[in-house]
Amino acid sequence: MKKSLWFVFALLILCVGCKTPAVLQPITAVEEMDYDVSPEVLKLHKKLKPLERPQVRYTVERAVKTADSCWVLVRIAIPYKSIWKKEFYSADMIFHVPEGVMELGNLSLDSRTHKKKTDSDSGEFTSVDVETRAGHIEYLYYSVKFAYDERMKENAEILLIPRLSNERYIFGYEATVLPLYWIDDEAGGMFWSECAGLPQEVLLESSPIKR
Repeated sequence: MKKSLWFVFALLILCVGCKTPAVLQPITAVEEMDYDVSPEVLKLHKKLKPLERPQVRYTVERAVKTADSCWVLVRIAIPYKSIWKKEFYSADMIFHVPEGVMELGNLSLDSRTHKKKTDSDSGEFTSVDVETRAGHIEYLYYSVKFAYDERMKENAEILLIPRLSNERYIFGYEATVLPLYWIDDEAGGMFWSECAGLPQEVLLESSPIKR
């Protein structure tokens, strides 16, 4: 999504300008940096303030398995001013077990609080608008269902790789790991009924869990 936005923006400049502008390479930094950083990276932290602002957080609300299927529900907490004007936040979601990995897709949030959860298989997306307010945290819910295998019984987790960027800077946050502790619902079906009417992968404005 970010690459597409940059491409369209460059075309608009070329249409109104009389010469081709030089491509501006964004300054990139990651949270794990533990060495002497360059003046450009120090400027990134001064301008972007990625570690000083409120940050988007994730919590596993449900991890349910049956004989051959499983359902995972992740709550996404979006604090006020976690994304500033003209900024873009994205997080790759990856299901991980010792035997391998599976891409779940990408969560994208822009400064207008317009969220898109892209389906990595079909290329389709669901879109939700959420208005953040001072002193409040807004929530979205990411729901995904996929095939279950006994090799996923232990050490299963969702790995999130978040990034924050604008037209000049890109900052990669330290990866977030969400361990999955499965609820075995093969016999009763009580928990599985909460996701029975949901698509295979969807972004929701409210939790499907019956309180």
